[in-house]
Amino acid sequence: MTRYAVLAESATECATGLARLCEALGLEPTMTPVRLTDGRWIARAVTPAPDARGTLASAAAAR
Repeated sequence: MTRYAVLAESATECATGLARLCEALGLEPTMTPVRLTDGRWIARAVTPAPDARGTLASAAAAR
């Protein structure tokens, strides 16, 4: 699993950046904007987990 982070100066900028990143790369947000101790904001996203049903179907078809 690959993790991505957005670091911004405001909560709005961070949320916008997270939405754009998720849309552009097909990611799933895992943490909405949170204020850090230095006053900046961070949000996180990850690559989506593979669909277990699709993985099993692919494995069965490969046999």
